[in-house]
Amino acid sequence: MNENKKLCPLCGKPNHCGYEAGSDHFSCWCTTIEVPKELREQIPEDLRGKACICRDCITRFKEEHQVS
Repeated sequence: MNENKKLCPLCGKPNHCGYEAGSDHFSCWCTTIEVPKELREQIPEDLRGKACICRDCITRFKEEHQVS
């Protein structure tokens, strides 16, 4: 998958990153949700730290793994 900061590095769909949309880091939805380490580790090495995982991927992972 190509690097695009507005796309989820896992599914390729828009991640709705507030920071990439021009807001400050603290106004993005991602500051209110815990992203499990196991999910972050699924990001391809070349895309780590370059784009946010989308809310759908986070929610799906938590439901499938019964993580709160």
